[in-house]
Amino acid sequence: MKQYPLHLCQPDDNKSCGACCGLYNVEDHSRETLRSLLKQRTELFFSSGENPDVASCRRKIQALSVTPKLCETIHNCEFLGFVDGGEQKVGCMLHPVLHQGRDLRSCSFYGAELCAKHFCISYTSLTTVEQAAVICSLDDWHLYGFVLTDVDFVKAFFTHAQNRMGDSVRADKLEKVPVQSALRDYFSLKGNWKFPANDNRLGKYCFSQAEYRIARIDYEKNWDMRPSPFDSIFVSLASAFNSEDEVLEAEAMIEEKLRRFIEVCR
Repeated sequence: MKQYPLHLCQPDDNKSCGACCGLYNVEDHSRETLRSLLKQRTELFFSSGENPDVASCRRKIQALSVTPKLCETIHNCEFLGFVDGGEQKVGCMLHPVLHQGRDLRSCSFYGAELCAKHFCISYTSLTTVEQAAVICSLDDWHLYGFVLTDVDFVKAFFTHAQNRMGDSVRADKLEKVPVQSALRDYFSLKGNWKFPANDNRLGKYCFSQAEYRIARIDYEKNWDMRPSPFDSIFVSLASAFNSEDEVLEAEAMIEEKLRRFIEVCR
């Protein structure tokens, strides 16, 4: 099995990521909608006792009312739920740590071996410092997974910041509370962006049934202006602008997040 310096799936007791299990693969992937679904699954599954009938649980969970999927060809695992008792951590309800060492994941769609050995692109595409930045600044399962799995959103911010600083962000800087606060302020844009698109978007991806494509913002055609230096961030935020003034306002918002981060990192 591959070994990485940081465990991104379950980094600590305060949050975890369930993106690989299809957590965000629904049209309404808001916090409250997903929390309600996870809570129902969790209560249903663990109410079946110490030796759950997995097949029966699957049928009951599948009968729950859910929002339509973004992409039909991506599987949403029925056994993703809250695994900590406090609704802070999402995870596999079939995992052996919850069943006295018995691994029930062979009953899942992907099976125990694939579930155990799969590592998402964030493990290999984000630097250790970028990974640590997300971990240290966020203590919320919904926002944590949303940010962690959007590699472009994280890397673009660090690229802009480090280019302006003329230096790399050192790991020890992440221990500073003002740095963590500045990162959280930027990452939180994922949950409260002022210019969201209304179509079926998840970050930079547009979905239509079994197909998806990467979204584009046509600055020249729409507003006769050069592409924004923050284009990759805007696309990751699933942005839809109605005017040049909105683009400039959005740029000012990102500029403010960058300046604050750079200031506390020096």
